[in-house]
Amino acid sequence: MTETAMSDENTIKVLFGTMTGNAEELANDLSEKLQEAGFSAPVEDMGTYEAAQLGGEKRVAIVVSTWGEGDPPDDAEDFCFDLYDGKAGDLSGVEFAVCALGDSSYDDFCGCGRKVEEALLQGGARKIIDRSELDVDFEDGYEEWAQKFLTALAAPAA
Repeated sequence: MTETAMSDENTIKVLFGTMTGNAEELANDLSEKLQEAGFSAPVEDMGTYEAAQLGGEKRVAIVVSTWGEGDPPDDAEDFCFDLYDGKAGDLSGVEFAVCALGDSSYDDFCGCGRKVEEALLQGGARKIIDRSELDVDFEDGYEEWAQKFLTALAAPAA
């Protein structure tokens, strides 16, 4: 991969997968928070982003909802299934954070977010902070997760 294809240290790709628009709304809010903190934070829909592109990212924030019983949102299916199948390749240079949205009335609450995180870890990526699993009343939990993410990014590298 060429140097120009690699994302720089100050860029955090914000990916979202949504059915009702909540994950997109939170992804855009997170992008604004990151920009206010001095980062470049382009937002992309998983529906137009390919899992194979992940290896070229330095840092990624993923906001994804779960549809039905642990399934990805319709537009994010290709991305998620490719990621689950290891088609993203070597992700050892990628750091990430996942904010999962779901409905606790379903058996596989936040199943998509959990599966995305597992696939990222299997590909060699490293967590910046623990995954957040948020129910239908997600606002407060999202703000807490976003603040933890920003704080972790501001901390000196270990």
